[in-house]
Amino acid sequence: MSLNKILKSRIWPAAWQVFVRLYAMLILPLLAWGVNDLPSFFSNQVRMTFAIIVMLQALIGAWLVYITPPQPEHEHPIDLTHWQIDMYHVIFLLAAYGDRRDILAWAENPPVRWAGLGIYLAGAVLSVWANLTWVNHLRRETGRVQVDPALLIDGPYRFIRHPGLLCIIIYCLGFALAFRSWVGLALLIPLIAGFIHRIKYMERDFAEQYKQVWPLRHHTSKRLFPFLY
Repeated sequence: MSLNKILKSRIWPAAWQVFVRLYAMLILPLLAWGVNDLPSFFSNQVRMTFAIIVMLQALIGAWLVYITPPQPEHEHPIDLTHWQIDMYHVIFLLAAYGDRRDILAWAENPPVRWAGLGIYLAGAVLSVWANLTWVNHLRRETGRVQVDPALLIDGPYRFIRHPGLLCIIIYCLGFALAFRSWVGLALLIPLIAGFIHRIKYMERDFAEQYKQVWPLRHHTSKRLFPFLY
């Protein structure tokens, strides 16, 4: 593979992943907090640890993009609508904005902050697990004929069919708790409702594509929340 192809197919997408991750999860909250008072953001151990986790996520995400093989045409990436992506960003923005200014934020409670950070970290671990499983699946699928696609049932996909969407929910929940945000918790409701609505259309496509195995898959796993839904 030529250097130009490596740049286009691996390095630039990996670099873009770093930028997108840092922008959505760290730069936006910092802007909402206020660039004139960044020292106070990092003076809190939970917020400082959160920033470190996000930077590590960006690097791991870039590595995952770099090692991911080309995606077959029959595979379905997560396809979120614009308002769902915007809602995700709004939760991070408003939570950080309210935390600094005590707007729609509960009283300072360090254990709740740390619990939120732990939840966020759990989402990050789940995301890495799901993405590594996805990469291995794509490697196995390389060269398969499109009329005989394999259904991914390994890793977290063994228990839930849409771990990527669950990761977003966990991120937002953890961030809202770590940044004391009532509005962040409230906005989770329409976000989850939108995901549930989106899943119905995604699974209709899956049922059409995986006719032979989808009925069993549908009855042996949950859509979004383990043991619940």
